[in-house]
Amino acid sequence: MLARVEGEEMRKRFSNPNLTIPELRAMMDEYIEDVKKECHIKKGWPLTAYCTSKVAVSALSFIQQRHFDKDSREDIVVNAVHPGYVDTDMTSHKGPLTIEEGADAPTYLALLPPNVKEPRGAMIWNDRSIVDWAK
Repeated sequence: MLARVEGEEMRKRFSNPNLTIPELRAMMDEYIEDVKKECHIKKGWPLTAYCTSKVAVSALSFIQQRHFDKDSREDIVVNAVHPGYVDTDMTSHKGPLTIEEGADAPTYLALLPPNVKEPRGAMIWNDRSIVDWAK
């Protein structure tokens, strides 16, 4: 979620509704350089590379849906999904959700019916609800 981005200016950059793929790529290059210089925290980036990558992938999904909305091909949908804190090796089995519970929202999105009006270019929480990514 965008709330994990420490700096307000950085949150604005990620949530810019006109953000482009080249601009996002430039941001990620900037992040890498800031980490090398050990100034990324001071500049407002998320605390971890994992979180930064997830925020960037979410931003990319919103950009992609904007592109597909203008595409002549019909019914291409891209959403971001937060499966929740799942009991896996990655979480050292501290997540309260089962693997099946964590798979529910991604599976739901993969099986959306044709010509669905929403969700399209949205952030979906693990309970299938559409949430405001910026909050």
